[in-house]
Amino acid sequence: VLLAIDQTAGRGRRGHTWHCVPGRSLITTLVLVQPPLPRLSRVTVLTAVAACRALEAAGSPAIAIKWPNDLMRGEGKLGGILVEQVTSPQGQQLLLVGVGINLSVGPDQLPDELRSLATDAGLAPTAACRDEVLSHLVAGLDGALAALGSPADRAWGQEYSQRSWLNGRTVRLQYEGRPLTIEVSSVSAEGDLLLGDGRTLRGE
Repeated sequence: VLLAIDQTAGRGRRGHTWHCVPGRSLITTLVLVQPPLPRLSRVTVLTAVAACRALEAAGSPAIAIKWPNDLMRGEGKLGGILVEQVTSPQGQQLLLVGVGINLSVGPDQLPDELRSLATDAGLAPTAACRDEVLSHLVAGLDGALAALGSPADRAWGQEYSQRSWLNGRTVRLQYEGRPLTIEVSSVSAEGDLLLGDGRTLRGE
């Protein structure tokens, strides 16, 4: 578990950046031996649910998940998850699970372009709060990985679906190389986007 107090080159999916507010954010990378999963997108599902549970256990209001890897409170994004596959110098397959969360961030602490899009978890901007959330997150993800293939594992996927922020919303996306505007029906327990016309966009 790697914990950063500040981050100057935070990254998101597809080349996006992540802005960190020192002392008011949880910035961590969890290094995992690659679990025996047929689809690595499942790690994002488990981490997202573990993060929601960790924040709520620390006192945050209810958190939703915007497919595939954003954490939402109301209409604002408060956190994100980035899972990357790497090979160690010894040839071992590892996963780097990056998690960035705004614990307590005011609009005046964000760049102009983020003020209407970002929010926070409504928690105290203290090291104790940060460490509490991190502790819950690590314990939750550890338990989820230990439960792979069990009935408890299915419950994690069901919770990911239930927390979906996109259900019933109309989105713009790229589908098979073409732009598409369509309503989202739901998100599957495996992390797939289920479109209103019956098509499925895989979580990868």
